[in-house]
Amino acid sequence: MWIKQAYRDYYKPKLKRTLKRDPSQEEMDQRFEEIYSQVNCILLAGVLEGVAIYFYEIAKISKEELDGFRDRPEEYLFERFGGGNYKLNFFEGPSFVVCVNFKPKGESKWIHLLPEKAGINPKPA
Repeated sequence: MWIKQAYRDYYKPKLKRTLKRDPSQEEMDQRFEEIYSQVNCILLAGVLEGVAIYFYEIAKISKEELDGFRDRPEEYLFERFGGGNYKLNFFEGPSFVVCVNFKPKGESKWIHLLPEKAGINPKPA
């Protein structure tokens, strides 16, 4: 599963230090489930500003919502937000876990969700 793989670099080294040995698959799965039970996410969308891409928060995603699309994240993002350059930032409480990028092709539906500081005529990246 993509999300478990994405989290691995976050929890495996800490688990290894705690256990003072390589963790078993069962121990890693258990630690993943502990972290995932507290997950919260922030979705950012990329806007082209000159030669740089700036990412702006367009949605907060709860664990319950994530559970509903974790088997098909790119399809979900496209259905709900349209095409774009997305960063899905995962947190365990206040601690950053990992960022996973998605880039579904198509027309953007999220421009109205951008903050005012994105400018009056933002261009999706």
